[in-house]
Amino acid sequence: MRKIIFVFLFVFIFSSCNENRKLHVHFDDPNTLFIEKSELPDMMIHKDIYVPAYSNLYYESDVRKTYFTVILSLRNINFTDSIYFDKIEFYDSEGKLLREFIKKILVLRPMESVEYIVESTDKKGGPGANFVISYSGRLNLKNPPYIEAVMLGDIDGYGFSFSSPGIEINK
Repeated sequence: MRKIIFVFLFVFIFSSCNENRKLHVHFDDPNTLFIEKSELPDMMIHKDIYVPAYSNLYYESDVRKTYFTVILSLRNINFTDSIYFDKIEFYDSEGKLLREFIKKILVLRPMESVEYIVESTDKKGGPGANFVISYSGRLNLKNPPYIEAVMLGDIDGYGFSFSSPGIEINK
């Protein structure tokens, strides 16, 4: 059953790609909550997360590349506390900031998740692309957010996927 779901998800993502569109941000849910910085409650913790995101990788030689659709998944795995995201940035292999995804504070309510999608047609990231995410929460936040990037691609008609987890970074 899992294989069927994976195949369906893979086909859906790649069949819905539009070559003219370079970036798709997925939260067309009207219930996604954004607030102004002035509305942010007093937070006791503030953390930064680094997430590797392989926009492309070389194969067979240093000339042949395969490009990936990258899905950044942010998940609040708490049953009672919201988490507040004030920065979601996408960098290329050279460390150049390519995109700032949010202008306001993104609020993930308990057990809520949101995804950002960088399509395979966006070839700017490179093999060392990454996201840097900043979040805040209450001092006694039971669980940090679960953040990962999922890469979907194909080589010679064979589809595959892999993921990379986010790790906390110190400034």
